Amino acid sequence: MHRVFVDANGLIAGTDSTSGASNAILRLAEVGLFQLVVSRQVLDEAERNLRKKLPRALPNFAAQMTRLRLEIVPDPASHEIAAWTAIIHPSDAPILCAAIKASVDRFLTLNTRHFTPEVADQSGLLIQTPAQLMVELRDLVTKGLSMR
Repeated sequence: MHRVFVDANGLIAGTDSTSGASNAILRLAEVGLFQLVVSRQVLDEAERNLRKKLPRALPNFAAQMTRLRLEIVPDPASHEIAAWTAIIHPSDAPILCAAIKASVDRFLTLNTRHFTPEVADQSGLLIQTPAQLMVELRDLVTKGLSMR
């Protein structure tokens, strides 16, 4: 099964919306299309930001996290993170490092300001927005259906 690392903003957007690509990603993971992977820091950040900015979404967040059966990887050690601070904003280095250590198939984020194509090249990760993954999935389904 493909493993997809999602960062906190992807979880928040998916939790707070009943439509949109982030919500679709959570739903597709829920039915087993792929395994969502997060670090403990991602979960803590998502919950902290929801409590602060969108407290009404907390019950939905808790319910979705239970249904998703997330794979939770350990947060990386500070010496592992240090190697990545030269290519990405220091606050995002732990998330990037966790995804790299987890050997995921792709990394989903809405933070295109820090998770740039250059970061993707240097880290070896396939970094996409949820919308980009949805376009890819639609193309696969469309091609599969048109072959019959």
